[in-house]
Amino acid sequence: MTVYTMLADGFEEVEALAVVDVLKRAEIEVFMVSVMEEKLVTGAHQINVCADMCFDEADFDKCDMIFLPGGMPGTLNLKNHKGLIEQIKSFDKSGKKLAAICAAPSILGELGLLNQKRAVCFPGFEDSLKGAILVNKRAVTDGNIFTSKGMGTALDFGLEIVKHVAGSEKSEELARTIQYKE
Repeated sequence: MTVYTMLADGFEEVEALAVVDVLKRAEIEVFMVSVMEEKLVTGAHQINVCADMCFDEADFDKCDMIFLPGGMPGTLNLKNHKGLIEQIKSFDKSGKKLAAICAAPSILGELGLLNQKRAVCFPGFEDSLKGAILVNKRAVTDGNIFTSKGMGTALDFGLEIVKHVAGSEKSEELARTIQYKE
């Protein structure tokens, strides 16, 4: 399993890095991919992160999941990247996994990918989740789509992804190991 975490200037640092960390601890291959002109990406709180590669270097045929962190204006920068939008559509069409947290599920909703799927987002972005069945959970999976509410749910989201990718046992073990659950 290979996950591409898409980074754009203004991304929410904790949402991206907490999920990346949890997935790596579960021995899932994760690459951070910048949609900016360079690998250095500046988060919403002015924390600089060096991505593993730029978008043009990414081989999406070798990727099993695209993960979109939220944050502003990071979500808007992701949404405005035409190449990324085409990859998201292609992933959905082929049944590949898509994950989004905070404001980023709005991208999936505006593309019509959440129709009749259970989803969550940061409060205030619900209208962008066109056709979604809104649920009151910290993180939810429906088919190939994973969504979560925001920074405070980032660990829940990472563990939710691990549960569906590596199994419930691995997710529960990891939750104990990181002291999330006793």
